[in-house]
Amino acid sequence: MTIAYGNHAPAPTRPGGKHKGIVVCWFLGLGSLVSWNSMLTIGDYYYCLFPKYHPSRVLTLVYQPFALGTMAMLAYNEAKINTRKRNVAGYILFAASTLMLMVVDLATSGGGGIGPFIGICAIVAAFGVADAHVQVFLCWFGCFRSPDLCSEIDHKSSV
Repeated sequence: MTIAYGNHAPAPTRPGGKHKGIVVCWFLGLGSLVSWNSMLTIGDYYYCLFPKYHPSRVLTLVYQPFALGTMAMLAYNEAKINTRKRNVAGYILFAASTLMLMVVDLATSGGGGIGPFIGICAIVAAFGVADAHVQVFLCWFGCFRSPDLCSEIDHKSSV
């Protein structure tokens, strides 16, 4: 095997950008965290609306399969998918899902029932798909750029 540069790899022509990358990861992580945090904090309200359906448990069980399944598909097809478009699509889906939660609540006048609960479950499934779009990008961005960025993303995910 021939090594083109001898024993040492050439120095990068434009070193730097690590701090900018950390800031970008922080803002993107904050965008996904705020959306899911809104779902967690509204749990008490949903317990008042749907006392028979255990919304905190059910919404978590609805969210996880969609998030994990979409993340697996996106990770498998990483080379075929435009990362920027996928990331933007994830944040658009987060915004649309958050808006739809408010629309469902306003349309039903805050009333309970199985219909609004199923609608909220569908919206939470969209949250899972959106989170998968965003998380795959953040993991790719951090882990393939710098070990420091990978540790920043690991810390954010564990919180």
